[in-house]
Amino acid sequence: MRISAGVRQLFERDDGSLPDIHVCNLTSEQIVLIYEWLMSQCSIARDPTLWNIALDQDVPIRETSQPARAFVSGTVASFRHCLANLSIDGVALPELSVCLEDGGLSFDYRMGPEWGDSEVQALLELFTRIMVLAPNAAISRTDEGVDVIASPEFATALAEQACARES
Repeated sequence: MRISAGVRQLFERDDGSLPDIHVCNLTSEQIVLIYEWLMSQCSIARDPTLWNIALDQDVPIRETSQPARAFVSGTVASFRHCLANLSIDGVALPELSVCLEDGGLSFDYRMGPEWGDSEVQALLELFTRIMVLAPNAAISRTDEGVDVIASPEFATALAEQACARES
């Protein structure tokens, strides 16, 4: 699939922002399923922590057994961390972060020249695979801090990727 200029402009120029890709409308089990699948594809970058509600303190995510299950059960608060070594179909993706939140997950990324057509294509494939895991998911891309205005170019490219995958 060819990446359109409209989609490319959502990735190629680093303007200092961290755009968001939201995966919403998920059940608790789908949040766990997607997070665990995602983490089977990569690792946690650096040494992030999360807030353990029962302990009333930050703890390293790596020391939390099944952090997504702990989140949906209410044991830990919403958390975010960066992903390391994420590749889709052999294409290494630039660093993304993932955040678990009520009803879904969100990802953010830094725009810049490391997002070539292959990397954007691989990112679209990542979200297409998430749609297979959670067919009811609503996936949208927004500018940083603007959760209500979704990018129609991203939505179109994701739909085209899903259709290409099915054929």
